Amino acid sequence: MKIIDLDLLVNEPITFKIGEEEFTVPSTPSTQLVLQVMDIENKVKKTKDNKEQIYLLAEMVATLLSQGERKVSIDEVIQKFSVIQMKKVIEAYQQKMMEINTNPNS
Repeated sequence: MKIIDLDLLVNEPITFKIGEEEFTVPSTPSTQLVLQVMDIENKVKKTKDNKEQIYLLAEMVATLLSQGERKVSIDEVIQKFSVIQMKKVIEAYQQKMMEINTNPNS
């Protein structure tokens, strides 16, 4: 009988640093996380209000960072991150997901 070890598909975590604080998150998202992010992305596409878009961006970053050792609130993200930094977190996470998905060794 052949056994496929799915633990081998788990890649190194991603660490984001802002100031002296680091946020380490798994690079392999759970199904629940993917569904949450997709829901937030759909809300972003539907809204035309800039404030709401920034709030949803902060919600997405908080959701991603909350996979780590502690929960990160939307208010904490808004307080600590600029909009550019929030976008960079999402961009870096998505880029890492694409690398993992296209890596033949994953």
